[in-house]
Amino acid sequence: MAGIAAPTPKIQVPDGQIPNPHRSGNVRQIDTYAELLGTDTPIAANRSPQLKGPEKMNMRLSHLAIGMLVVATISLIPGRSWAVYHPLGPSKDDWGLKYDVEVKQATGDALSITFTLADHGRLVPVYSITLIALSKPHSDGGRSYLVKAPIELKAQGRKLAGQVRIPREHAEIAVFRILTLTVDGRPQTSGAAYYDIPLKKFLDRSPESDTPPTPSATTRTPASKVTK
Repeated sequence: MAGIAAPTPKIQVPDGQIPNPHRSGNVRQIDTYAELLGTDTPIAANRSPQLKGPEKMNMRLSHLAIGMLVVATISLIPGRSWAVYHPLGPSKDDWGLKYDVEVKQATGDALSITFTLADHGRLVPVYSITLIALSKPHSDGGRSYLVKAPIELKAQGRKLAGQVRIPREHAEIAVFRILTLTVDGRPQTSGAAYYDIPLKKFLDRSPESDTPPTPSATTRTPASKVTK
């Protein structure tokens, strides 16, 4: 005896909307799934609709855009980890660093600072050196840069040296921030490590000027220079 096919269920949906059992409103009766999807062409099981012309091109562009976004996200992951810095503790021998610091009076109310790195010590390789000065803590606990002067190190024989200028008014609170990704030969996986060297201990009350002396000048004060 042949079975009797069950009648196709009726689907109740609000006009122009996807069915939502928690939403009331004027509804109309939909007889087929094709009508629910807005097409009169049946969709075969496990078969995607074929796109042609502009629609196919737009789909390809969408895939390309997604791929580029994934690549950009992956490439930014290392950069985000670099935003995590942690300070190194105090060290009697400055973590084995060997360096020279020379301070001169520059034009106007500025100081010319020369930093010469002779040995990277336990922080080899030193990634960068920046002379910075930070403000006092704000109401929210944060601080801002008063001075941020990266020192571009260039080879001078077997040493590296660079020079920057900063306002004299910030010299007392300025520090050399030594940034590294390796300490004692171990990569810093949690972020970059830094070691601060205060500029204050290299200051002299009468640093030498790096500008030509005036005709009336008869003496010159030696520059403030410290070799570590």
